Amino acid sequence: MYSTIQWYSLLGSLLFLIIVLDAVRRQRLREAYALIWLFITGSMVVISLWTDVLRLVSNILGIAYPPATLFLILTVGILLLLFQYSIVISIHNEKLKHLSQEIALLKEKLEQKDK
Repeated sequence: MYSTIQWYSLLGSLLFLIIVLDAVRRQRLREAYALIWLFITGSMVVISLWTDVLRLVSNILGIAYPPATLFLILTVGILLLLFQYSIVISIHNEKLKHLSQEIALLKEKLEQKDK
């Protein structure tokens, strides 16, 4: 019914799901990021169980070799994650800059009071 590679990929997908859920439980991963990883893990489980999905997507995209479609999807997913993390880093840099400026102003006020 299922090939050996399907069992291994299903096992790996479920192991990754457990890792993500454990990271959320231990509060090492915020829920907003966990949703992304849970979606990715769910997709991995679906592709592991139902390989016809990969063939269907390959046919829709016009790709003759289904594993190439998987690599394309993974590459696009990684690019989207990197873009999202770049946005988060940019937001945090702005907040850090604002906090640094505010601390500098407060420090200057304290120094003027001491004089």
